Amino acid sequence: MKFKLILIFTFFLSKFLFAQETQILSLEEAIKIALQKNVLIKQTENSLQLSKSEVQLAYGNLIPSLNASANANWTRSEDEGGVITFGAITIPLPPTKTESRSYSASLSSGLTLFDGLSNFYSISQSKANYEANKYKLLRLKQDVVFQTIVKYITVLKAKKLLDVQEENLKWNKKSLETITERNRLGQVTLADVYQQQVNYGNAELLQIQANNNYEIAKNDLLSFLSLDVSLPYEVQDFDIQNVIKELEGEKLESVHLQFSELVKNALENRYDYLAKQLELESNDYGISIARGAHFPRLSASLAASTRSNRLSDLGKSRTYVAGLSLTIPIFNGWTISNRVQLAEVNFKNTQLSLDELERTIKVNLKKSFLDLDASKKKLEVNNKNVLSASENKKINEEKYNLGANTLLNLLIANSQYVQAQNELISSAFDYLIIKKQMEYLLGTLEYRY
Repeated sequence: MKFKLILIFTFFLSKFLFAQETQILSLEEAIKIALQKNVLIKQTENSLQLSKSEVQLAYGNLIPSLNASANANWTRSEDEGGVITFGAITIPLPPTKTESRSYSASLSSGLTLFDGLSNFYSISQSKANYEANKYKLLRLKQDVVFQTIVKYITVLKAKKLLDVQEENLKWNKKSLETITERNRLGQVTLADVYQQQVNYGNAELLQIQANNNYEIAKNDLLSFLSLDVSLPYEVQDFDIQNVIKELEGEKLESVHLQFSELVKNALENRYDYLAKQLELESNDYGISIARGAHFPRLSASLAASTRSNRLSDLGKSRTYVAGLSLTIPIFNGWTISNRVQLAEVNFKNTQLSLDELERTIKVNLKKSFLDLDASKKKLEVNNKNVLSASENKKINEEKYNLGANTLLNLLIANSQYVQAQNELISSAFDYLIIKKQMEYLLGTLEYRY
């Protein structure tokens, strides 16, 4: 019995430990999860199905309607009888029972022959709406992908800044141990020990703050992906120096096009701009549909029916009906004029929205274009600053070990080195984000998940 309990305990313990195993989350996995779990994407996909059914509905208005009906009725009447009196004469009436049955069937069809071409414009409008909604879905997916990339890069940035602070903490701890030992040997003053203790405490605080920033960024990413923030996740690590070398070696000639060419590419590729153009086209069809109500409406109808008191005789007696109906609108309280005006206002407002979107695209592209170039220069400068600060730290460290330098100068050199590393990491990741932002603004941000 005891052995069985041990097995059960071991099983649940191993299951718990396995569940708590850290999961490494790559960027590709994050994007895939975001696209699968995003609520707005799912809602837009559902709306897209509705738009597709509206296209089918519009085509259905060109097809004759067909309806069939059948009826069967049974009636039974019972009378318990009574008497009829004529003066002194009374005549008894016997009880009576009567039954009747009736059967009928009919088939009817109707078709709108002319309604001011509104039915044809409705097909074009529903198609334009469907295509616009498809573009909106594609743009929404690009939005989600871009947000995922930004949040993922933000986590990577926080992780690398944390690594810098952890290395700084290790250096300060080792320096404190060395200075304490040298003070014991009488090589440095006690003031240096106290000063390094304070600096070590500050390094601990910076490490804690960097760790908090990393956890906050990671939780923000996990929350956006609808993942459980209580589970241990880590982002995929990489060598920051290799990334910096690749970024420095990149050429921006492909981006340094004429600004008008960039705008042209964006207007050709941006799904939201294409969707807005289709909305404008749809509203134009809406005007034609509204104006169609001014025209006469012509419809045709066909019907066939049969009726009998016996089921076996059903079909022997038949009735056929064929007809044309013409409706001419003469006055309807300006309802049609109001609908036309409303459709025209919708068209004008959509045109204004399209113009505003085009202006916004140009402004954002211009800013991102300038930021990308400046970020590239900043990355190159910060990389040189790290090399310079690293060399300066080594020189001051050697001088201090030889007794030819003060601790304050060494701490300043180390602080400058840490700051240079932080700025280099920030500029590298900022450059990555601006690159992706440029692709997003141009509408060329790809995803294949």
